[in-house]
Amino acid sequence: MQIKETLSQGLKREFDIKIPASEVEKKLITRLESIGKKVKIPGFRPGKVPLDLLKKRYKAEVLSEVIEDCVDSGIKQVIKEKDIKPSLKPNVNIKSYEEEKDLDIELKMEVLPVIGDINLDNLSFEKYVVEVPAQAISTVIETIAKRNRETHPIQNPRKTKQGDIVIVDFEGVIDDQPIEGGAGKAHPLELGSGSFIPGFEDQLIGQDKGSHVTVNVTFPKEYHEDRYANKPARFDVTIIDIHEADPISIDSALATKLGFDSLEAMQGFVQQNIVKDYTGYSFMNTKRHVLDALAKRFVFEVPENMVNMEFENIWEQLCRELGIDQKDASNANLKKGEKEKSFEELAGKNEEELRREYKTIAERRVRLGLVLAEIGNRNKLTVSNQELLNALMAKAKEFPGQEKEIFEFYRNSAPAMDSLRAPIFENKVVDFILGQSTVTEKKVTPEELEKILSFEEEEAEKMIVSQSEKPKTPKKKKEGE
Repeated sequence: MQIKETLSQGLKREFDIKIPASEVEKKLITRLESIGKKVKIPGFRPGKVPLDLLKKRYKAEVLSEVIEDCVDSGIKQVIKEKDIKPSLKPNVNIKSYEEEKDLDIELKMEVLPVIGDINLDNLSFEKYVVEVPAQAISTVIETIAKRNRETHPIQNPRKTKQGDIVIVDFEGVIDDQPIEGGAGKAHPLELGSGSFIPGFEDQLIGQDKGSHVTVNVTFPKEYHEDRYANKPARFDVTIIDIHEADPISIDSALATKLGFDSLEAMQGFVQQNIVKDYTGYSFMNTKRHVLDALAKRFVFEVPENMVNMEFENIWEQLCRELGIDQKDASNANLKKGEKEKSFEELAGKNEEELRREYKTIAERRVRLGLVLAEIGNRNKLTVSNQELLNALMAKAKEFPGQEKEIFEFYRNSAPAMDSLRAPIFENKVVDFILGQSTVTEKKVTPEELEKILSFEEEEAEKMIVSQSEKPKTPKKKKEGE
């Protein structure tokens, strides 16, 4: 096998590989002989079929496998001789192949950059530690008690009022198109809870049982589904029944009903969960600052093909969140004005600006991903099977009633399992970096942390590295949650 490097420019590499005809023939004969041991041909015992006959019958069938094997051997030899690591699967071009002649292969690839010294000296970060006041615990327990109150239909007919639980059927539309997730049957809704879009519940006050109400609202500007943000919507609502709730009762009976030995045990459980939640929010905030520090400290060229792949993933997700059909978004025949209008209306920027911004984000993600992987590998950080199993079980619980199917899907899909492993590994590396850094703890209340994270989330909106990197602002739970 002859290997000739034809291009070495930055991270781009190109090679011409010549595999002698004798080597191709040898692999072909080996493959045919393997077939000959199993195939049944009249007049011949297995393993005794003449090679010429096997060639005549099976050469065309196995030749592509033989060439593929030669290509794989060539790639492995290039990687070994040149001591390189391809960033993605190399592009292969069979330049020429004729029987009894050498096999000429052209190989194009980008290689992973060599990251030199990993200097983690003189890094310092601030870590927020939440102190949970007794009132916060009481508020959560009150919400739990309210959620677990018994309700019953009103005894005497009357109009709905604040605090009633109305049982409703509803269907929502925007521009006469159904809203995804905007319909429900026999849904219990407490009037005044604020669990629906602002203004929705107000329009159901003063109505009778059996009333059909047209509710007109506008989705909030900061609605989590960008495609619906600031859009006027219409909901057709039918009030099936009107219920009243019993008074809130916080006592040992409530604790027992919820599976606790005592009211104190329930209070302790609530406190632990509040601390756990805010500790998680605090970690994600600190993690973002760690990644920002790494981004400033490590600057190097990254493989263009990895950046392009990451960008396509980001762009696909963006279009999905904006409700833009990806095929239309990339359709050259679509009128440019219509295309730009979609992005301008939904994201506030034209497509060119968005692509430029998200390409920068993709490059940052790739670079930091390589740095984190290098730090983890050099320090022998790994994800244990138990940690992966715990993540899988947590994922399955997100789909009640489908746990078995979700479990099997992930267990049988390497990419899916990698998607669970990656954030665990990433967090371990961040923990390692924090262990090498100066970390100053600052005690804050839950409300103070919410304000801090809300501000930093706005500041970091266009500088995220991964879905798990963006600092998550804790959202106040609504009564029905």
